[in-house]
Amino acid sequence: MKIADETSRKEDSRKKRSVRLIVKIFDVRTHFNENIKDVEAKFELAKKEAKCDLHSAEEIWRSQVVFLESSLDFYIHEVVKYGFLKIFNGDWEETAQSRNFRLRFPLLMEIYKDAGTAAQSLSNEIDEINRENCFLSFDNMQSNLKMIGLKVDGKYKPFINELYGRRNKIAHQSDRIPGSAEKCVIKEADVKKYIKKVKKIVSFIDEQVKENNKR
Repeated sequence: MKIADETSRKEDSRKKRSVRLIVKIFDVRTHFNENIKDVEAKFELAKKEAKCDLHSAEEIWRSQVVFLESSLDFYIHEVVKYGFLKIFNGDWEETAQSRNFRLRFPLLMEIYKDAGTAAQSLSNEIDEINRENCFLSFDNMQSNLKMIGLKVDGKYKPFINELYGRRNKIAHQSDRIPGSAEKCVIKEADVKKYIKKVKKIVSFIDEQVKENNKR
């Protein structure tokens, strides 16, 4: 997968600011790839465990689901921050949602006093605002991406919500069914299916970033 090019955007009439971007899309995708590689590396460990203890292998598969969701969550957070910085820099079109984005007065004072640190200050502010936010349900993911003019294909809604629900069940209920307290069934094939679809979702977003950077 070719990562969106920072330098391929054509010149247009939008007002530009000479602000150095704190977040690079190449780094965002690289970090996602590294996280996925770590998740996939656990398959080999689970395979070894399955030979003598299937329960241990299942617990590894469950941990992979949690880390997979963390990888997707971090990717969305970073893409949203990247998009805001691109809009701030005049490289991407503003959206109705970005125009309504509220900033704290202390941040405005920081930017007023030292415009040279504007990108870093804005980046820190976005991190602070999003620190407690989880972008993993479809509606939350979609609304946050919409702020920067991106989206997730609606066909992925059932899968995104299914994966988010499974992650929550593992993280908060030990993957047990309420009432009977029996463990939900999990297989290696389930985890591989989840990873494959998450990669497709990220690639879909990447392509939009790439197109935006060409404009």
